[in-house]
Amino acid sequence: MFSIFASNYTNRPSIMQNLSLLFLALAAFILLLVLVNRMFTAWLQYKERSWMFTIKADNNKAMSSVRIPAYERLVIMLERIAPSSLVMRQSIASVSAGSLQLELIRSVREEFEHNVSLQIYVSNETWELVKDAKEEVLEIIKEAYTRVTPVSNGMDLSREIFKLEAAVGNAKIRKAIESIKAEL
Repeated sequence: MFSIFASNYTNRPSIMQNLSLLFLALAAFILLLVLVNRMFTAWLQYKERSWMFTIKADNNKAMSSVRIPAYERLVIMLERIAPSSLVMRQSIASVSAGSLQLELIRSVREEFEHNVSLQIYVSNETWELVKDAKEEVLEIIKEAYTRVTPVSNGMDLSREIFKLEAAVGNAKIRKAIESIKAEL
């Protein structure tokens, strides 16, 4: 009889075997949890990117109806602040060179300030080009004023502005307009 118990005892798994099976099952369960967590995280990231793409696409559709007129207004502003355009809009017959210079500078600044909100529709690089174009125009006006005498009239200043504009060629205005066209 004792031999019967001995044979049953040797065929039964030991505590160490049970613990190793339990450890193996626990490790498999933890691995499964990690894999499920990673898959769920990846799925959430995919869904988030998908939602962001949809939101951006909807925003672009909504903004395009506003963005195109903004680009148009920026181009109009740049054309209006071109030195020859500024001079042609002013009454220069009976004005001194100093008065004309101040009026031209005021016109450029007002035109720019009137359209400053349009910067939200263009890239930072394009807006910097627009600001550079404005500064170039102001420099042309100031430089032209230094080339006339203090008693000169508006006609003398306008001639100097036209000469400087011809020499410079409104390069920064053209560059800004090209950048706006490229964005559009």
